[in-house]
Amino acid sequence: MLEAIPDYAQKLKDARELFLANVVMFGEIPGPTFRETKRTQFLLDRFHESDLHDVAMDESGNASAILPGAERANVILVAAHADTVFEEDSHPAMVVGQDSITGPGIADNSLGMAAIASLPMLLELLDIQLADDLVLVGTTKSLGRGNLQGMKHFLSTRQVPIRTGVCVEGAEQGRLSYSGLGMLRGEIKLKVPSDYDWNRFGASGAIGHLARLVNGIMEIPIPREPKTRIAFGSLRCGTSYDTVPRRGALRFEIRSEEDTMLAELEAKLRDIIDEFSLQHGTELSMEIIARGSNCGIPFSHPLVKRTRQIMDALEINPMVTPSAGDLSALIDAGNPGVTVGITTVENSREENETISIKPIFQGLAQLIGLLQAIDSGHCDES
Repeated sequence: MLEAIPDYAQKLKDARELFLANVVMFGEIPGPTFRETKRTQFLLDRFHESDLHDVAMDESGNASAILPGAERANVILVAAHADTVFEEDSHPAMVVGQDSITGPGIADNSLGMAAIASLPMLLELLDIQLADDLVLVGTTKSLGRGNLQGMKHFLSTRQVPIRTGVCVEGAEQGRLSYSGLGMLRGEIKLKVPSDYDWNRFGASGAIGHLARLVNGIMEIPIPREPKTRIAFGSLRCGTSYDTVPRRGALRFEIRSEEDTMLAELEAKLRDIIDEFSLQHGTELSMEIIARGSNCGIPFSHPLVKRTRQIMDALEINPMVTPSAGDLSALIDAGNPGVTVGITTVENSREENETISIKPIFQGLAQLIGLLQAIDSGHCDES
């Protein structure tokens, strides 16, 4: 089977125009977290056009359908998150070049959505019928404050056991995630009170205070082991050039290979905030909007081994990276799974996010080869 997979990439190019049309159409539909309905409805339309079974939208807004297998003995889950980090007003028309498509969210995750929407067509093109049922789902509320609510809801209400799950991301090709990384995501809000003493030592507006706070957080000792990092995602302050802002917010995320380290750093952050508030006369609060525990399947698991073999057959270089996305919820619920990427990307999560078209067909061949391997039992633990 491995020898046949490279030929898939060439054959899949026959569906280039239809597939890229799906990518562009998903890209031009806004899908901010908690407001993904237009995207998931479009996915349902694609499912209906493919005559899939049990096409439905659940209470969390997840869009799902079943591509029946020949034997229907097991269920393989294939999922892509529907939401993007961009708001509804950040979705201009996609720009299609000779070997690229540019636009906000095109890689994360319009391409992933197009992949699951197009799977029935692509399998038919390759004359492949699986024995197992394929459950295709576009999940909502995955990013940011969503905290994987869509996937968690889908798994908790799904009655049929899942043999294996595959999460599809538009990028990066070569991505191989088989574990969920411990994560703590939060927002620190700062307010300069109305009775603030502007003559006190170190007096400042919200921007200056938050800059000092960032410096203080960066002084927290971070161990080499377990691998841990603190990332600052955004700092929002002010509305004009000449008015000192009195409010601001800092978004951050902590990731660590040890859950105890997450708890320790959360406690240190709260201490820093309390001390800062007293020293500088400001009002500070910290809200934790998402948490994730460390989980995973072993590197020696047949699913991981077979995924690497498929990548090798396609000359794709594996990049092992833990996931803070839907895969975490999938594995945490007791299901084996991996996340794979379809193509390469530039300017990730920027409004000029750009994907390369040429590698897409390798990425799709990888996905289909992996589904065949799962279907044939090569990825099951003995």
